Amino acid sequence: MAIISKNYMKIFLAALIIFFGVVFRIFLNEQFHIPNFEAVTAISLLSGVFFRGFYSVLIPLNIMFFSDFYFGNSVIYLFTWSAFALIGVFGNILKRKARQLHLKSTGLGILSVLFFYAWTNFGWWLTSGMYSMDLGGLIECYLRAIPFLKNQLLSVLLFVPSFSLIFSRMFSFFKKYEKELKAKISLS
Repeated sequence: MAIISKNYMKIFLAALIIFFGVVFRIFLNEQFHIPNFEAVTAISLLSGVFFRGFYSVLIPLNIMFFSDFYFGNSVIYLFTWSAFALIGVFGNILKRKARQLHLKSTGLGILSVLFFYAWTNFGWWLTSGMYSMDLGGLIECYLRAIPFLKNQLLSVLLFVPSFSLIFSRMFSFFKKYEKELKAKISLS
């Protein structure tokens, strides 16, 4: 019984985070209109840290899937979706109970943004037709994307520590709830 409740809690938390991620992605875009200022990178990374395994890919892909119904997306979606999925996998590197988790996850968040920048801009260069298909065109693509990189770095520096704290509290609360549930079941 307790194992089932633990799985249900994990599914519930994942669904809650997916819902929050979709709403937050739309809200940030509609209210602030700052390109690449987003919370998906932070949520993807922390899904790997806190949920691990299958959920570290499931959560970011679902956020992108459902929010892209609202936004639509271009050919680049293959690169953005795969980048967020891999960032979720990167999160598996950190342990939820690691010392200085908030600091380590922020550092990994910065590395994730650099990976996202390199991967998605390569995809944009490859698929957009905006740049010449040579080294010069690739360099120009990366240089023109620096403002997007800056915005995404700012968002990660804001959201990773904040969400890391929120995720820590949520998981602590549900772990305490699970212990209480086990105690009640064993008394029955």
